[in-house]
Amino acid sequence: MASADPRLLSRTMLVWVWGGIVVIGVLHYGTSPEHGWVHDVLRRLYYLPIIVAAFQLGLRGGLAAAIAVSVTYLPHAFMYPVHHDPGRSLEKALEIVLYLVVGIVAGYLASAAQRRQLALQAALDEQQRLTRQLVRAGRLSALGQVVAGIAHEIKNPLHALAGTAEVVDPLIPPEAEERRMWDLHVAEIARLRRIADRFLTFAKPRPLDLGPVDLRDVAHRVADLVGAQARKHDVRLDVVPRDRPAIVEGDLDGLAQVFMNIVINGIAALEGRGGLIRMSIDAAGGEPSRVYSLHIENDGPPIAEDMLEHIFDPFRSGDDRSTGLGLSIASRIVEQHGGYIEAANAGLGVRFSVFLPANGNS
Repeated sequence: MASADPRLLSRTMLVWVWGGIVVIGVLHYGTSPEHGWVHDVLRRLYYLPIIVAAFQLGLRGGLAAAIAVSVTYLPHAFMYPVHHDPGRSLEKALEIVLYLVVGIVAGYLASAAQRRQLALQAALDEQQRLTRQLVRAGRLSALGQVVAGIAHEIKNPLHALAGTAEVVDPLIPPEAEERRMWDLHVAEIARLRRIADRFLTFAKPRPLDLGPVDLRDVAHRVADLVGAQARKHDVRLDVVPRDRPAIVEGDLDGLAQVFMNIVINGIAALEGRGGLIRMSIDAAGGEPSRVYSLHIENDGPPIAEDMLEHIFDPFRSGDDRSTGLGLSIASRIVEQHGGYIEAANAGLGVRFSVFLPANGNS
């Protein structure tokens, strides 16, 4: 029912629609039958609140205002002893019919315009999202070429250092004073090699082995792989059960890497305070779906707005211990799958959503 819509009692509706109907009604009832022209004017002024209501709330608002006007005017037009409108009965009856017609037609047109506006806004938002993705993809492609060259140049001397370390390592006794510094030296070489490998992974993602993948399997696999690390930091991993399969066209290892990077970032955000990370799967537009989404939420502190806009850019990280490539690599892998990834301060606190096209045969 129209009365159930709280917008009917908004300030605009109260002042310009319901207040307008009351004011016009009071003037109409209070005008002497001798002033027929005044009654004619007031009778037509009722159209104004009807049109305002239609523009505000569409068909529901226009029809509600038309009914209110008709109920207000009816006693004044036909019921004795408050019969004050001197107009002809047929003219007054047609006026009431026109109130309802105008309310319905204006409301329908306003509703159609509002639907078109919402559709245009949705299309604009989608276009802006695609534009951001294209800009980011172009920037990442150019940056990837530079990073690949740098990583290759770094790896060449690293190979030499690692080979030298293997030769020198047996020459330093375990009890020697220099042994601790040497072990640190070897560990740093290994760390530099891992960083260089990550740069290369970002610059040149490996080809995907695409096939039917159930997102439920990926979620449980990630939960098993990082479960020990989560428990170590007092973080609870929760995979929301789902009865129906969510089959996408994907690479199992690549998707596992995407979700693992996000979960590990969530664990880092909750480090020292504990908390909850929840994974859930949705089907866009109902079952069966053309797009499935996996949401990873945590109840950690929100991401700063200036950081949120660039969170998938390379070398962006709120953790000094991180290279800032994890989410950027995840974004590139998702784009390889024909999907997209979003981050927002929503859900439990922070939510990452990965959208992937469904497998065509599922």
